[in-house]
Amino acid sequence: MFNGSRFTGFAKALMIACALLGSAAQQALAETPSVTTVTYGGSSWVGHFPVWVGIEKGFFKTRGLDVKWEPFGTSSSRMSAMVSGSLDFAGTGVIPALSLMSAGSRSFSILATPDSFATVQGVIAKPETKSLAELKGKKIGVTFASSGHLLILDLLKQNGLDTNKDVMLLNMPVAEMPAALKSGQIDAAVAWTPAFNVLLAQPGNHLLADDTSFSLYRQFKVGTGPDVLIVSRSYAKDHPEQTKAFVDAYLESVSYLKTHPQEAADILVSLTKLDKEQQLKAVTEVEWHDLAAQQGFMITSQAFQDGLGQLAQFMVDNKQLGKAPQVSEWFNTDFVKP
Repeated sequence: MFNGSRFTGFAKALMIACALLGSAAQQALAETPSVTTVTYGGSSWVGHFPVWVGIEKGFFKTRGLDVKWEPFGTSSSRMSAMVSGSLDFAGTGVIPALSLMSAGSRSFSILATPDSFATVQGVIAKPETKSLAELKGKKIGVTFASSGHLLILDLLKQNGLDTNKDVMLLNMPVAEMPAALKSGQIDAAVAWTPAFNVLLAQPGNHLLADDTSFSLYRQFKVGTGPDVLIVSRSYAKDHPEQTKAFVDAYLESVSYLKTHPQEAADILVSLTKLDKEQQLKAVTEVEWHDLAAQQGFMITSQAFQDGLGQLAQFMVDNKQLGKAPQVSEWFNTDFVKP
């Protein structure tokens, strides 16, 4: 027999339950941070390690960011994507950035510099070439308009060699250098990690010089092409909270690389394809700059801005740049302030 009062009671209970469930769902939704997707231009070079580690460790995710990794073979192509508006953030060697500054492009700002890599870039040769002076008459593989290009120009000059008469510089991607040196296509290579490590692992190859021999490094501790984290100026202006979140996660990754090198190396082998021993060496031989370091040389002393100014002038003197820009105008230190 149908009991109307019992049905009415059941309906009321069901309505109350649904209301409670709906309220709980709304509360859970409200407590779940919104996730913003940002694009980052990277590669397997050490300057991009912090972002790869931060993605894998969830440092960006916990700050509400979903980082979309876009791989590029060169810093120049990465900078072109930044200028065209295809990227929100990117890591780059500073040389193509200085070139764009010199041309007047203001599409990006420098936020931080993750590392000093003086010992993981250098000139590697076969056994018969025992010194830089013995590069005379040799074919040298180098990526033009790169930090390696500046290094070899400086080292050749230091050793009295004319780049137009005494050596042959062959423009090639760094990834092709191990095979080119092994086959005899070139006699020496100017490379950075991971190709740097691969070249040194080949039997007989040896290091002639690294970035510590660069004239500005000896004088000012400024390398050939320091790594920088850049952001689209328009993105930083329109999304300051997300930019701050990105920088915070990025610097957490830098600290992790510094304090947990083995764990970081285990994460990075999927990016670089190095074996674990080579990868650990690549991590530990780099000097990582945490938040305190950023504040020291980018805000307190502004030594990094001054160093880049000297590097720009060096490029002008070596006919790699038309004019030296006022590099401080491209820095945004708001996101690393105490």
